[in-house]
Amino acid sequence: MMDNPTTKPLHLRCDRQDLLAAIQAADAVVPSNSTKPILTNLLFDAKADQLEIIATDLQVGLRSVVQRVQVDAPGQAVVQARQLASILRESSSPSVNLRLEHKGDTSQLLIELGDGEYQVPAVVGETFPPVQSFPTEVAKVSIRGPRFEEMIRQTVFGMDKDRTSAVLSGIFLSVGNGEVVMAATDGKILCEAVEKHESFRLNPAGDPVHAVVPAVTINHLQRILGTVPPEQVEIAFAAKLLFVRLKTSVGLNVELTSRLVDGNFPTYRNALPMNAPSSVTFQSSDLASAVRRVALMTSQTSRGIIILLDKEQSVFSNLNYTNGSARIPVRCQYQGSALRLGVNAQYLSDVLKVYKGDSIGIELSRGLIMREPGATYLIMPISLPN
Repeated sequence: MMDNPTTKPLHLRCDRQDLLAAIQAADAVVPSNSTKPILTNLLFDAKADQLEIIATDLQVGLRSVVQRVQVDAPGQAVVQARQLASILRESSSPSVNLRLEHKGDTSQLLIELGDGEYQVPAVVGETFPPVQSFPTEVAKVSIRGPRFEEMIRQTVFGMDKDRTSAVLSGIFLSVGNGEVVMAATDGKILCEAVEKHESFRLNPAGDPVHAVVPAVTINHLQRILGTVPPEQVEIAFAAKLLFVRLKTSVGLNVELTSRLVDGNFPTYRNALPMNAPSSVTFQSSDLASAVRRVALMTSQTSRGIIILLDKEQSVFSNLNYTNGSARIPVRCQYQGSALRLGVNAQYLSDVLKVYKGDSIGIELSRGLIMREPGATYLIMPISLPN
């Protein structure tokens, strides 16, 4: 249990930008509303040498650890997250001074800035739910922060957005045997991102640890990564929990703790054969433009487009003519027999948004397979009328 925040004083000063970044990272986890009102707040826990800002929605817990701080009096305070963030965001003061004051049965957090002072009420009489710290007694792996963020972007659009399955709604995470692997699928699209390094091992045998990370955790991580870009990311597992630590260069670390999804992710790599019977190559920008233009004639309920492949050329058109029709020719490199196939325009567009190469090869197997260094994508075709 966390200590009752009203039992200890609190007085500290730190850089305003550091504090704002820490609050914004923690705010990613704070629910907009909750049957437990205390969850819409943040716990400030000032220790002798650092400030921890703690948030939780009971499934995901987060600690923003500010290390560049002068703590005059260690202590705790529970305050509204978004109000404090707004105050700091509107200020131009280089530093901020925080002090908790008790007045009878109430408590106020005094916020002293170079361009103004504020008093905001602190929560009294409620205990903030416990949030675990990043474990020190278990093995961890470290991956470059920009690559970790990229791997999420390369897979997140493959998650099952209809939430028909808790397993498919999340992202598969495998760590060990020299690899960190993320994968997502809804049965119609499959995305896999892989980073290799000999240090990616969590046990002496090197056997990988497999887990499914909930969609809500992935959403929180994306929001945090957009606010606090880390240099390094550490990953650990303990007691059916995932621990992620984002380490920045500005004296701010963000630790996230999440429950994992019960269940086994599908054995998906069998769907990615290496010897496709044929393939076609496009300039990535030409293909992306064609898909966007044809998609203008599709609808929310019918995203299907038709790709007609013939010698050295292709024609893209929409499947449903409710909103009109489009016919877009695109140059390509293709030597097979004439082929007509259907694909979901949104899936193909999502792949092209994260694909980095100037040209893109599409292997034509049971589905459309696209590969680049560190990532593979599979889109299953849709049925076409005769």
